[in-house]
Amino acid sequence: MRLAVLFSVALTFSGIAAADDFYQVPIPADAREFARLDSKMPAVLSYFSQQTDSALRDYYVQQLGQPDNEQTLYGRLHLYFRVNNNQVRILISSQNDWRQVDIMVQN
Repeated sequence: MRLAVLFSVALTFSGIAAADDFYQVPIPADAREFARLDSKMPAVLSYFSQQTDSALRDYYVQQLGQPDNEQTLYGRLHLYFRVNNNQVRILISSQNDWRQVDIMVQN
């Protein structure tokens, strides 16, 4: 048991374990993160998901409430939220059988 806890902590600090949230913005369980720029603002996290556009939209509405603004531009869904006094923009676009989600957080 103790070894399992130590292994889990080591994975977390090595960056292998996926984050449950990004600046208080939740990330779905199937997220496959491929980019993270979080050393300064604006911070950006990008991941792929196999969920549909509407399922991802519903996930964020369920987790963060109704967006302040929502629009579709050039086939990409843009959702705007306010989370802990930060402006959050979530872009959802289709990439073959996957959805790409880009989360941008700024003050």
